Amino acid sequence: MKIKSIETFFKGSITIVRVRTDDGAEGYGQTAPFNADITAQVLHRQVAPRALGADVSDPEVLAEHIIEAEYKFPGSYVSRAVGGVDTALWDLRGKVEKKSVCELLGGKPRRVPRLRLEHAAGHQARGRGRAAGSPPRHKGFPGVQGEGRQGLRARPGPVARAHAGAHRDGAKGGRLRRGPPG
Repeated sequence: MKIKSIETFFKGSITIVRVRTDDGAEGYGQTAPFNADITAQVLHRQVAPRALGADVSDPEVLAEHIIEAEYKFPGSYVSRAVGGVDTALWDLRGKVEKKSVCELLGGKPRRVPRLRLEHAAGHQARGRGRAAGSPPRHKGFPGVQGEGRQGLRARPGPVARAHAGAHRDGAKGGRLRRGPPG
């Protein structure tokens, strides 16, 4: 299989890459989110011309070829663009072989516990039989609790870490939005 087309879809800080082959298979990847619009331009200008027509069987060889060919371009944009194509090729290969990327890399897929967040004020927490601020008791990722505009709180332990990607925005009817609380 050879790469027939490379497309990008951009919105905000996200650029999705779609790679299609001459036999109709397709895979999706994503570039790094920092200045993703510039990365997409670099992908079309410098990476795509070298990737179009290339064999998809070894993404690592293709990535090395492109990086070496574009070594004079300053910064990390070429690497970010190649990463988008690379992840799309792994996705494509997984679909063709009907395997997860984990399996393609020699790993064993496992079930990942669901992340369960609780948004609770102190009186709600006490009403459920636990003290305000104490971690929720459930399977999955313990100890994570939202506290309104104060953001995300956690009692880190060996499993729990505080990472947040969406925030409740009370001013907009409680819908989730991306970005820092504000």
